[in-house]
Amino acid sequence: MNTTPAAPRVTQLDEGASCDKHRYSYPRIVRIGGHRVRAHIQRDFYDFQSYAVAEVLADNMTWTHLATNDPVNWIYNTPSPTQGPIHCATELGHLADILINRAAAILLD
Repeated sequence: MNTTPAAPRVTQLDEGASCDKHRYSYPRIVRIGGHRVRAHIQRDFYDFQSYAVAEVLADNMTWTHLATNDPVNWIYNTPSPTQGPIHCATELGHLADILINRAAAILLD
């Protein structure tokens, strides 16, 4: 008998991207079980203005923080906004995956 738990079912609902010469961001919204979860990452020129957060949509339709990833863990592995055209999903998508997996572990444990 296989006792390995099944991976949580994650359904992507929406994603977006925004880029300019000062920052770029990548939000992704998924459904995990009965929860709506948003991973939102912003890479600014400065690390103190950058963030990576997973949030769950509460019953009162506000986003509540579940998990974060400190910019010092990833900012130097991503290109600066001043380096020209950036594909936001390519550069920040892996961080969204990490945050979504952490949110699933929190919500479904």
